Amino acid sequence: MLHHPQLTLSLDTAPATSFDSFHLDKGNELVHSAVSAFVRAELEDVQLYLWGEAGTGKSHLLTAACDLYNKQGYRVAYLPGELVNQSGSLEGMESFDLLCIDDLQRLDHAAEVELFHLINRVRAAGNKLLFAADRSIDSLGLALKDLQTRLAWGLMYKLDPLADDGLKNALRQEIENRSLDASDEVISYVLKRFPRRMSILKQVVDTLDNVSLLEQRKITVPLIKSVFGEAERAELAGRIR
Repeated sequence: MLHHPQLTLSLDTAPATSFDSFHLDKGNELVHSAVSAFVRAELEDVQLYLWGEAGTGKSHLLTAACDLYNKQGYRVAYLPGELVNQSGSLEGMESFDLLCIDDLQRLDHAAEVELFHLINRVRAAGNKLLFAADRSIDSLGLALKDLQTRLAWGLMYKLDPLADDGLKNALRQEIENRSLDASDEVISYVLKRFPRRMSILKQVVDTLDNVSLLEQRKITVPLIKSVFGEAERAELAGRIR
């Protein structure tokens, strides 16, 4: 937790759950459209594998898919990779219309056989599978080659980080969404001093929003310095997986 008088900043908030709130630039627009089309059944494929480095929005797209599919009246399930490693966690999961498994790079070798059989059961049931990992299928280091083959049966897309202009626009949009104003100087300072990852930047903006409201001050570089010192920024950077 990062501290300021009367304030705390949680670093463990749930990912956003809307396709509309996903920040787009030329590097990720195609992937965003593909996942959206996949959930809306505009593609024939029933399986999709999404990969990219931390902070590119994979969890955002998975939870957005769950949210949209659920609103359409379907049954959905979202599992982080470490939960898949727990004995019995995959039993009956083929009954869900959409099953999303995040952070697949955390999969233990002992769980590979169970996941292999689950994929077979889900596909036999005619339901959808959406996977995400921080690396390509070939780089997961799977011991079970049949599982590697199963994961490659569907569509595969790589998410790239937002480019500089996209990141600036995304940060400004997050600030404006909270009815705040920020100068170009503030935008540049935040992007220079904080991890260039939207999940972190959103929390920085939330904290500044609260401080601005409590202290009746505009968001300026001096205000940011008073809230986030070197130790707090280092803690933010250290919490990125």
